[in-house]
Amino acid sequence: MNEGVPDPDPRQELRRFWLRALVGLCAGIAAAAGVAAYLGISQRELIASIHGVALEPLLLAAAGGLILMGLQALRWWLVMRPLLALTYGQAYRALMVGFAFNVLLPARGGDLLRVQYLGKRTGVSRAKLLGTEIVDFWSDKWGWVAAFPLVCLLGSPPAWLFHALLLIAGAVFGVGALLALMGSGLWRGPRTPAFIANLRDGFAVNHWKRLLLVETLIAPLPWLWETFVIALAGHALGLDLSPMQAFAALTAFNVATAVPSPGNAGSFEAGGTLALAAFGLPKETALAFIFLYHLTQIVPGFVGGVLILSIEGQQIFGREGLFRLRRPGLPLDTPVVPEPDPGEAHPTRQCTSEKPA
Repeated sequence: MNEGVPDPDPRQELRRFWLRALVGLCAGIAAAAGVAAYLGISQRELIASIHGVALEPLLLAAAGGLILMGLQALRWWLVMRPLLALTYGQAYRALMVGFAFNVLLPARGGDLLRVQYLGKRTGVSRAKLLGTEIVDFWSDKWGWVAAFPLVCLLGSPPAWLFHALLLIAGAVFGVGALLALMGSGLWRGPRTPAFIANLRDGFAVNHWKRLLLVETLIAPLPWLWETFVIALAGHALGLDLSPMQAFAALTAFNVATAVPSPGNAGSFEAGGTLALAAFGLPKETALAFIFLYHLTQIVPGFVGGVLILSIEGQQIFGREGLFRLRRPGLPLDTPVVPEPDPGEAHPTRQCTSEKPA
């Protein structure tokens, strides 16, 4: 992600994109097929469970998914704001664009494209943006740890959820310590590569007190809200899910995203179905519900992201699409000064953002 390196050939990148997407999709489908075989799911009963589904809870879940994205955008906006003076509306649109590409790219590749999207439109170092993106990802997982005790007040968690807590909490504290170390001045020096220096600056842009406030008050909100949305959507198939059951399903299909499938296809269904079946719910109904709920979450966000790109004159594919986004200036609250990495061959690289007054 060195700003001094020319953009790669878009045709070659497009071929790699399709290859990664195909491999990831096969991995996700394999995960779902493996869970279906393990649980002994009947195809006939699975199809029968979808008949007579109530549409109203699913439509409410789709609307709830847009609100969920708004809460995630709020957290991301607060983490990003010390580096980039976006408005909340601009942050929401950028998050939706990244979400649209996450549906197409495996391993949350849309988040990396969101960094490229903002870097090219604002002139801010993409390494710094990547640093704050990693901090936001860490904040999201910390939100799960903070939300877990609150959900436990509403029900008794299964034993496997405590194991997930230990795993995720250990990862959160380990990554947090690494971010704090990289954000400190211990590794500063004249020989530090420009990319590492900018990445470290992205880690350090948020003061720890401010970041702690975001983690405590904002980061748990998306998890708690989606727990409510899952419980609400369950009524579409006659499921009366408790908050703990909904939170367990939410945890399971987030853990299953370790399988790098585009849009979490297959892995989402595998994780959620296992969690609900462990509570004794009919396995065919559980799979049908998780599949329908997954659609309510990805379709509105994907369509919204494509519409945003279309309105802004961007193409998803083509010569100036996907990896060659156009470079019109993104209007910001405060003009942004381009930040070329030190040591580049062209330190005065042109950028479309406005010059400071």
